[in-house]
Amino acid sequence: AGMLFGLTLSPGTPWWIPFFGAALVVFVGKQAFGGVGHNIFNPALVARGVLLIAYPALVTEWRVPLDFDAVTAATPLEGGAASYLDLFLGNVPGSIGEVSALALLIGAGYLMARGYVGWRISASYVVAAALTALALGMDPLYTILSGSLMFAALFMATDMVTSPVGRSARVVYGIGCGVLTVLIRRYTVYPEGVTFAVLLMNGITPLIDVSVVNAFFGQVEKRRRRAVAVAAAAAVIAVGVGVGIAGDRMSAFANAYYVDGTVRYDMRAFFPDARHALRVDSEREGLQIEQVYRDREPVGYLVYSSAPGYKSEIRVAVALDNDERIVGLRIVDQNESTTLGSLVRRPSFLNQFLRRSSADPGAVIDTLQVVTGATASSRAVATAIEQALLFRTAPEPPRARLELDTDGVFTGSGRGYGGPIRVEVTVDAGRVTAVEVVSHSETVGIGAPALGRVADAVIDAQSLDVDTVSGATASSRGILAAIDEAIGHQGE
Repeated sequence: AGMLFGLTLSPGTPWWIPFFGAALVVFVGKQAFGGVGHNIFNPALVARGVLLIAYPALVTEWRVPLDFDAVTAATPLEGGAASYLDLFLGNVPGSIGEVSALALLIGAGYLMARGYVGWRISASYVVAAALTALALGMDPLYTILSGSLMFAALFMATDMVTSPVGRSARVVYGIGCGVLTVLIRRYTVYPEGVTFAVLLMNGITPLIDVSVVNAFFGQVEKRRRRAVAVAAAAAVIAVGVGVGIAGDRMSAFANAYYVDGTVRYDMRAFFPDARHALRVDSEREGLQIEQVYRDREPVGYLVYSSAPGYKSEIRVAVALDNDERIVGLRIVDQNESTTLGSLVRRPSFLNQFLRRSSADPGAVIDTLQVVTGATASSRAVATAIEQALLFRTAPEPPRARLELDTDGVFTGSGRGYGGPIRVEVTVDAGRVTAVEVVSHSETVGIGAPALGRVADAVIDAQSLDVDTVSGATASSRGILAAIDEAIGHQGE
């Protein structure tokens, strides 16, 4: 057990890990179950499992062969480029005892020739792992040669104390180890599933021993009853493992593939030939992105975005083609005034946004023609559409606090909704102490008040990373640009 545990460690493992692991092997893996020959679980794998949970970074960081200044993690298990020959010969990073399949086969062949271990567990382990990988669309040969699967199949799973006794039971045990190894690799956060797969099968070894026995003369009916019992037990275990491994993935699958009524309605309206929609992630919060497919061919996107209007949140559905140009729009939900605010639903207003693209999302607001008397509602729709066009663009990171080293009064200008905005920024003792708007052409009811609010926010935060005013996005951006330009004039 001590030698096997040492072979599971990486060459660069800290010096104290082998001592701690050896204590786990003896006191937890063996003595806790009554001493040598009484342990239920493989002692080396017990220690390995504890270390994987407690110190994952220390036991999964390996030296790259012939390059002693470099380290790597579980690259071969996560799709790293390693040839079959490298994996077979051992020219890949890994634990001491797992990297060379050739060396493992030589050692196992010697033990089998001397009669110390049997072939049934190893063969069924490897074959089951290969078939499971093939069924899941993975490379079966790569699955077998990478990681510690060969090491476990030849040396760990064949431990005489923790493996079944009967010939048929050993085959069932090996199959369970192989299937669980691939499932854990594929569906959990652990790229290597050997440790927990073998430990799980160790735990049900007594059940396998009493359930799967070789038939003797006159015991055919007894064998049949035991076969039914083991099948039922296997089904219960499979359901339990499946729920544990695939629960989150099934939930994510359902969320991704379920097409709700709103999406289905918009698919029919904007993509008549589409048959399916797949939800995708966005770089921005608050957006719902559905990629629309005709059979297996993507035909566009449905982006759902919202922005606060005059009285309520306005939710917009934006249909984009594969070039991310707007091909359709719909107001999904709004509770604006029934007289003027509801006019933003009309095609005469929405048609101005058609053919706008993600290449120039700012043009949505810059060229906005508002509905007379419903300026706030119009701007909310435009803001939501702009956010939809930015669904692939990550938000700008927060800016640091302003660093000002020259006192004085500085001027700058930026473009708002109505035209240029000119400001004077006063810097005293390295801080912005005042922002005066010298001239602007913003609307009296919305844009003009927003200038003062944004200026006060900049002074309070001593940063340009402040929120824009709802319904006055263009005005807010204009004064921020003006302040930024003014600060940039320091030292001139």
